[in-house]
Amino acid sequence: MDPKKNETCDLSDVILNETDTGMQDRKSLKRPKRILHFSDGDLEEYSEDETDVPHINTTVNQVDPKSLTWLPWAWYQTTSIGNKVLEGCDCVGEWLAGFFGITSPKYQFEINEFYRIQALENKMQRKQDLEMGGWNDHSKNNIVNNVQ
Repeated sequence: MDPKKNETCDLSDVILNETDTGMQDRKSLKRPKRILHFSDGDLEEYSEDETDVPHINTTVNQVDPKSLTWLPWAWYQTTSIGNKVLEGCDCVGEWLAGFFGITSPKYQFEINEFYRIQALENKMQRKQDLEMGGWNDHSKNNIVNNVQ
């Protein structure tokens, strides 16, 4: 621009960077997985999140034990019996955990004794309240002035 001329320029039609429009087109093509609406704005979640990793299903090939030689057959039988025993332990796992004391706290007997003593003290307090029935002076700081 010529410094001698005082013309105003309209900058609303100026494109600053050609790649910006390409990025906006690509972003508009990508659809969000979900849109969360908050009081201060919207949040768009796309599918590139780490939680969207597809789970890979692995299948185990079945082995025919009749076609195996002696040593692989023995190994196959040992592992299959071990797996069945492990599945059986999983089925009765809760009972085993209770039997070995894994599920109970280490000092459960102390906790039970505390609750027993607390219940006994509450029972004695209720019994004493019923026996005294208003003879106790619970508030000794009350001063009653009889004005005549």
